[in-house]
Amino acid sequence: MNVDRLPPLKALRVFQLAAECGSFKEASEKLYVTQAAVSQQIRLLEEYFAVPLFIRLNREVQLTPEAIRLLPFIQQAFSLIEEGSRALGEDPEPDQLKITTIASFAARWLIPRLAAFQQLHPEIKSFVSTTLERHDFSDDSQDLAIRFTRAGLSGLEERLIADDYIVPLCHPQLKQQLEQRELNLSDLPLLIDDSDDLKIVNRAFIQRFSGESNVTLKMQDAYILIDAALNGQGVAAVRFSLAYEHIRRGQLVCPLNVYWDSPFSYYLVAPSAHFNRPKVALFRDWIIDAASVIETEWQQLMAREPFSNQGVN
Repeated sequence: MNVDRLPPLKALRVFQLAAECGSFKEASEKLYVTQAAVSQQIRLLEEYFAVPLFIRLNREVQLTPEAIRLLPFIQQAFSLIEEGSRALGEDPEPDQLKITTIASFAARWLIPRLAAFQQLHPEIKSFVSTTLERHDFSDDSQDLAIRFTRAGLSGLEERLIADDYIVPLCHPQLKQQLEQRELNLSDLPLLIDDSDDLKIVNRAFIQRFSGESNVTLKMQDAYILIDAALNGQGVAAVRFSLAYEHIRRGQLVCPLNVYWDSPFSYYLVAPSAHFNRPKVALFRDWIIDAASVIETEWQQLMAREPFSNQGVN
């Protein structure tokens, strides 16, 4: 016996069933293999341990003393493997839904609508945490993440929630000053979300408007950027998903009817096993349905006014 090498797992499982059944034939039926295949696996194990494990009789087999000593250890080992496998797929807290996402999406979109999900499913308590870091799901601290990203970057299972668009937005008073020729387009202060996901669009936005010299504010927080635009501080390149309600209410307007396709989209991200959890499945269905309003609002805006897709270089 080579103590540095473990015995073959398949042969150990065959040994366990044959020992518990007292029959190679019954073991083969449970494993859906031939009786000869069972005999072969037992021979491999006997060669590994260099001892006989069964006494072959006409219609049954009996355990040797060595097999009797071995069997409890094998049973315990496979019991632990089965327990571990169940634990991996089980939900440790089926009544608690833990979500991590970016702060802007949480504040401007998710939190105001989460009460609707909780009214539908009062048995589930929702907990939302915000971070720019990607959660690796190495523990059970989160059930799923909502990320603004490209597909295929997470290394986990991804479900598309919604695509997005980037539009220039400002306070209505600034647009009025443009229309009355009190201001030129090149006079407008520019407000920039300096996040990595918008760098390409930002270059096109700055070129389309007044140039780098007119950038008066840079930050990596779309939530605060929208507040700055609402306060009349300038024109911001903003994700439509975070601002469409302000547009609908007339609080923010487009000084120029142009837009850029967002290079990123919103995705639900988690290990595949998490999507089998009932609470995650309920939230997945709800948020995909709720987020369809983003595309609906966009199509309605496009129907009201002609917008030009600017593309990016």
